[in-house]
Amino acid sequence: MINILSVVTPLAGKHEYRMMQKEWTESDLKEVARQLSNPEGDAGVKTGALMQVNNANMIQSTIMCLNMDDGDTVLEIGPGNAAHLKFLLSQADGLIYTGADISATMVQEAQWLNQDHILAGEASFRLTDGVTLPFPDHSFDKVFTVNTLYFWAEPLIYAKEIYRILKSGGLFGLTFADQDFMKDLPFTKYGFQLYSQEMAVGLLEKAGFEIESIIQQNENITGNQGMKVSRDFMIVLAGK
Repeated sequence: MINILSVVTPLAGKHEYRMMQKEWTESDLKEVARQLSNPEGDAGVKTGALMQVNNANMIQSTIMCLNMDDGDTVLEIGPGNAAHLKFLLSQADGLIYTGADISATMVQEAQWLNQDHILAGEASFRLTDGVTLPFPDHSFDKVFTVNTLYFWAEPLIYAKEIYRILKSGGLFGLTFADQDFMKDLPFTKYGFQLYSQEMAVGLLEKAGFEIESIIQQNENITGNQGMKVSRDFMIVLAGK
């Protein structure tokens, strides 16, 4: 799983980036969707790097909303290459970070980019199956995920897993782009489950969470033909 949402993507099998054009085939779009959900190989590495840039604001906004406390244990689901880890660890003293991803390519890339933090004992990365989380109950003070919700194979089961591994009094940050924006991206018809605010809130409440706040933001990103497009996204903060 990887945080997503640029319409500038690496074409499958090519060592270059191209703007998404109308002439792309359905096969191309399926490959884009596949790489976004589970990056693999050289194209996956390029996808991860590109998404890190295009989703920097969503990631940083989510991290800041979590109000990290000194000594917090933090889990990020779907960190991609986790190039933002230095920023996260600067939010408080003594943070212990774990990144969980279903992409072996992204886990390897994140470990390579963050070797210093791993050696310092303040970060680790785990390959997971996207349905269960291999951690004991009440393991983390803060959990967050950015732009992975669309790919949850079993949404309620996974939400309950997040609730299980969150400590009592802990906070979960769920960040995603509104379905009204997502539905216009040509590749989201392949393997994406799109969400409105109401759908996401309902899912978390069914899993046992209490919604603490919802932050709505808008940003401009580079879209088709290099034009700027407006993207609405939200950060749902839910407590246990």
